[in-house]
Amino acid sequence: MDAALYTAKHSFVYEYGRELVALLAAQRGERILDLGCGSGQLTQAISESGARVTGVDNSASMIDRARREYRDLSFVLADAKDFHLTSR
Repeated sequence: MDAALYTAKHSFVYEYGRELVALLAAQRGERILDLGCGSGQLTQAISESGARVTGVDNSASMIDRARREYRDLSFVLADAKDFHLTSR
């Protein structure tokens, strides 16, 4: 998916998701996987709790944009059906 198109036409996806971030109640130091992170807006919102978040998406365009926008966060280009994360 094209990241610019997603941001322009489908931003409602992550805007609705912001309410879920509050329900998640992430804690400082907790490790969270944001599967299907898109261009990283919710990954960033989750990280504000102090949780260690890794965003995963299978779209190179989305991951590239997320990495440019949120340089301090970790993003992995991978398919949810077959990926592995290492412990850190």
